[in-house]
Amino acid sequence: MLLNRSSKRSYWIIGALALVVAAMIGVGIAQSRNDGPTSDYKPVVFRADPNNPTDTTIDKLQTQLRDDPENFTDNITLASAYLQKARETGDPTLYTKAALLLDRAVKADPQNPDLFAARSELALARHDFAAAQTLARQALILNPASARYYGLLGDAQIELGLYDYAVKSYQEMVNRKPEFTAYTRVAHARELHGDPEGAQEAMEFAVGAGSSVPENLAWARVQLGNLHLNLNNTVAAGDQYTAALRAFPHYPPALAGQARLAVAAGKLDDAASLYTRAFNRSPLAEYAIALGDVYTVGGDKALATQQYELVNAMDKLQREAGVNTDLETALFLADHDKDLPVALQRAQAVYKARPTVYAADVVAWTLHQSGRSKGAWEYSKRALKLNTRDPLLLFHAGMIAQAVGKDAEAYEYLEDALALNPSFSLLHKDEAATTLKALRDKGVKPSRGVS
Repeated sequence: MLLNRSSKRSYWIIGALALVVAAMIGVGIAQSRNDGPTSDYKPVVFRADPNNPTDTTIDKLQTQLRDDPENFTDNITLASAYLQKARETGDPTLYTKAALLLDRAVKADPQNPDLFAARSELALARHDFAAAQTLARQALILNPASARYYGLLGDAQIELGLYDYAVKSYQEMVNRKPEFTAYTRVAHARELHGDPEGAQEAMEFAVGAGSSVPENLAWARVQLGNLHLNLNNTVAAGDQYTAALRAFPHYPPALAGQARLAVAAGKLDDAASLYTRAFNRSPLAEYAIALGDVYTVGGDKALATQQYELVNAMDKLQREAGVNTDLETALFLADHDKDLPVALQRAQAVYKARPTVYAADVVAWTLHQSGRSKGAWEYSKRALKLNTRDPLLLFHAGMIAQAVGKDAEAYEYLEDALALNPSFSLLHKDEAATTLKALRDKGVKPSRGVS
């Protein structure tokens, strides 16, 4: 089933990131606390929850492997279950466990395509996209009929900035097996190429198709909610976050989505509570950063600093588990005016390895924050080459354009960012509105078709 549809653009893209690419990369389960996240947390200790299919699968396979440790299928399946559990908990130590199982499986059947696919999934989770692409290609050489393998290849290619190749890979997947994971890819690619409304349509197909894994369905609900929120459809977004929590209770991304809604409504205390709950379930850097931003805007600098200081510890643990966090760390540092030379070095290294639109955006923003807006302008244009309607990318482009004297372009980008979602960023929404007003007061008019 081909999910092409008419659009304002001359072409449509089929595909989206695999669930593994959208996986939550984190540092373990926090100890339950009422006073917010702290650095006092422990890695996940596995205890099977009979109500969680992932846990029952892990429990069963661990038992089977004690009796037959060299069983190829059980090693591969348990490794995949650990990757799923990492998505549910944010524990990066599970990547190391998965890697050990896959190393064992290599000895049992080194040319099995499922082995290469599982190793590709692990590489994707660790942000080693070049390796993920190579491994997915090896899987396809051995089994060129697999829709799943084409999806993995496309996931790696889209994260390497190889957008045309990713389109072809995704199309092959969709042609072979149009179902839940194919529809989520459609949604992401439509969003990336400038049609969030089309992305909503595709994600609704995914939700309708359903998944046997509750967390995966909850993830799709959250992505659909995020798409609505990015277009300032707060009621529809809230409905999806609520549905995600029904599918997978206490789901951290859904709690974080509700926190963003609270921020948009000006309810900072509610937002802080929701981000705290999300962090204590899955201590991800993004939740600590968001909570720190809430405290910053709320005027509690001490608590904000406490949350920001967690990011370094989380980054260290992720790197120890083999996860490349350079892009995320660079954006955090640039946004908070910290260690800008380090931020720029990391951002440029990522862009050199995988010149995606988001890597270009982080390089642009880091250069701008470092006082090098002229150099940032070229990267900003690269960041928007797909016409992605992401308010944050548009805000960055607007501020950089204003800094280099391109007022008409700045007006256009800032106006578009705020039109999409006036609450796109707790830290930057007021700055965007103030800058746009100043441009209007100068009599600047937007210039469509920026060069």
